[in-house]
Amino acid sequence: MSLEFVCLAAGRGTRMGRLGAYLQKCMYPVGLRPFLELTMAQAAGAGGARVHVVVGHHAEQVAAYFGSEFGGMRVEYVRQDEPLGTGHALGLLAERLAGAARVLVWQGDVYVPSAVFAALDAHGSPNAVTLVSEPEAGPELLATVEGDRVRRVWGGAGPLSDGGVWKLEARLLAALGGRGAPSGPLTAGVPGGSRAPSRAANAEVRALANLQRLIDAGEAEVGAVVVGTRLHLGGTHPTPEANVAGVVRRLLAEGHGR
Repeated sequence: MSLEFVCLAAGRGTRMGRLGAYLQKCMYPVGLRPFLELTMAQAAGAGGARVHVVVGHHAEQVAAYFGSEFGGMRVEYVRQDEPLGTGHALGLLAERLAGAARVLVWQGDVYVPSAVFAALDAHGSPNAVTLVSEPEAGPELLATVEGDRVRRVWGGAGPLSDGGVWKLEARLLAALGGRGAPSGPLTAGVPGGSRAPSRAANAEVRALANLQRLIDAGEAEVGAVVVGTRLHLGGTHPTPEANVAGVVRRLLAEGHGR
């Protein structure tokens, strides 16, 4: 195997209110197509031959729509039965993707143009993250960039923050899931000089927090692809409702959803 695609689509969509009671957030309609289909098509256009979709909340909706093949890509599913975070989700794929040269990962509530996938894949660093300027980003998502290297992907100095699309070495997936990381507690620095565990207070395992641990240990080299804007269903600016409406409006204006 050389290039593998991974979509993280297990989230409950709590920022979308009661909508998540009956709908997987990445299946939110954009015209006559679910949001996730738009990026699946972009992944296929970027040369994807297979995509691994991590599902959990309303998994049946994703599987019923996409089946085992989409746009010429094989679609395989991995169950994340408990909402244990992005790191845990990637850890579930560690054995399956052990032979991959590189893995392109996106969060299912983010729209990713094929050009962004291509830029990550072509990046000279073995690992790369997308960065975006979003003033409303939480401090834990801020990055620190020095030259062509990302020194912090978690709790950085900013102003750029994580864009939710990453290129990762397959060898790191187990450590990102909290297994096989360097000795000692998995921690990541946050503003204020404190040290915070890679498990969030709600027991979620955060991929970027564990990636920061690997950077600190000298076990991961990370570059960056800066994107101008991103379309993110989970955004909250100026409000969750206004954000979703703006995302859909923008995608429809660009000719998607038909």
